[in-house]
Amino acid sequence: MRKLCFLLLIVPFFLMGQDDDSSNIVNVTHITVKMGHEAQFAEGIDKYKKCYEENNGEGTWNFWRRVQGSNSVYAVTDSMENWAEMDDDSDEASNNCRSLFPEHILPHMESMDYMITETMPDISNDSNESKDKVWVTYFRVNSSADFMEVIKAVSGEIKKAEGDERAYWYTVVGGSEDSAEFMVAWPFDNYADLDKDMDGVWKVYENAHGAEKTAEMRKKFNEAIDGSWAFMYDKSDTMSKTD
Repeated sequence: MRKLCFLLLIVPFFLMGQDDDSSNIVNVTHITVKMGHEAQFAEGIDKYKKCYEENNGEGTWNFWRRVQGSNSVYAVTDSMENWAEMDDDSDEASNNCRSLFPEHILPHMESMDYMITETMPDISNDSNESKDKVWVTYFRVNSSADFMEVIKAVSGEIKKAEGDERAYWYTVVGGSEDSAEFMVAWPFDNYADLDKDMDGVWKVYENAHGAEKTAEMRKKFNEAIDGSWAFMYDKSDTMSKTD
């Protein structure tokens, strides 16, 4: 395991599979890179990755570059099976390479936002197939009960109609009053996949329950949300360490 000091700086994300009914803890760090420093930042990550591999480090992580929005933003992710892993500081490779951060990585970072999330396997896709792109929507809610009632109902109908849910749901652990409380990640292989003609999730629900019930559920869903935002992310194979 990487030491906690590494987790607080670069923590890997968007696990595409949830192998069983138990939830995992997923660390997510959004890093904003200074204007004009993206090449230097990437070089710094490459130095750390090479050092970590040369020291036989066993940890893995994924780097995802945000497609839209201002500045260069990365989402970095990994998972833990339980909270006890936060106490584990026995990653010798991380200890040997952490000196690279002050000179080669931190000077190129403008800001960082660290999130801890938990997977929600009961309403998420069962596949563990890795994808290179992902569309992530974040939700800030005022009624978790109403929000989850609708999400579970709609996800259930998608699974009935298509054999599995389409996306991966996460609940956010803690955070400020402006932080998201839930997020959902929809992975895809190519941007051409976004052009495919398929029923939206509300249409799938409407096919099963009719327009009136769907309107009722959509109203409950909208009233439970205080805010939502979404971004696409493109995986960087060179900055990620997956084995």
